[in-house]
Amino acid sequence: MGQILATDEFLETNGTAFAPDFQEAIDLAEGALEAALDRGFVHWVLTYSGGKDSTATTVLTLEWLKRKGYPVKAHVIYADTGLEIPTLHAQAQEFLHALQDLHPEVSVYTAKPEAEESFWVNLIGKGYPPPHSRFRWCTRRLKVTPMDAVVQTLEGKALIITGVRFGESDARDARMHLSCSRGGECGQGVWYEESRRLGVGYLAPIAFWRECYVWDYVSLVAPAFGYPTKAIEEIYGGRDTRFGCWICTVVRQDRAMQKIVSSPEGRRYLPLAEFRSWLKEFTEQRENRVLRSNGVPGRLTLHARRTILERLRTTEAKTGLSILSPEEHQLILQYWQSDRYNDSYQ
Repeated sequence: MGQILATDEFLETNGTAFAPDFQEAIDLAEGALEAALDRGFVHWVLTYSGGKDSTATTVLTLEWLKRKGYPVKAHVIYADTGLEIPTLHAQAQEFLHALQDLHPEVSVYTAKPEAEESFWVNLIGKGYPPPHSRFRWCTRRLKVTPMDAVVQTLEGKALIITGVRFGESDARDARMHLSCSRGGECGQGVWYEESRRLGVGYLAPIAFWRECYVWDYVSLVAPAFGYPTKAIEEIYGGRDTRFGCWICTVVRQDRAMQKIVSSPEGRRYLPLAEFRSWLKEFTEQRENRVLRSNGVPGRLTLHARRTILERLRTTEAKTGLSILSPEEHQLILQYWQSDRYNDSYQ
């Protein structure tokens, strides 16, 4: 677009009829950004995952900063875990490329976990069982720590802007309510200071958006500003689907992956879905776990890990995807030789 328009101006100019409360939600989010601007943060860091919420937050914030003349240094960090659903990963890459064209003033980073902390090295090399609700070891290693490493290179106060929203899950709602009780300005999005880990500020400007508002913003508003986001809903397989890593074993059923592989274009990724289901069942079997002294199943046995590696290599061959890097494979073999990660270690 040659002319920079505020969102309400865009809606009026393009003749699209939106509910008044949708505009109120946009105003509320932009009010949160305005309030944050007065707190003296030098760097504004947008955490981008490729999902609808982080996409809406990124577009909303960058367009607002553009209208303000970029009063702060803006950064976008994409957490590339190496486990993203291929179609969504491709969409994220297209979005990031477009973002760099639309906002050359913005710094864009891709944060990846160190090979030692990758999913496959922890699972197959060290023998960690797949993540579950009581042992969700993946998020911090694959996303939080790599993104923190980027933030720590920035000199000056940093504001982390996220796309978290109320209503996504009970656990997330509880954490957000806690942030409000610690001083969050819930009338202008959710705000709190976190000094124990990085000493940075956190802001969730769309915390109170309804899900339908997010979809409308991503599918209708963002494309008019030049972002390639109109296809996200189709890639998701509809508005009622959440997505994560294709290997995610925390959820009972991966509906996003199921919808993708049911389409002719996504059929090639069926082996990924089959591997995920097999892995969950295989690693829950007692004989594939080293029993601790109290009889509780611990790490995966070496035999089980070898079986998983063989099955993963077969999945790579079926899909034509490179899932395991040579460095990760070498580290896995090294861990298998370590006394700490063999079957006898308790």
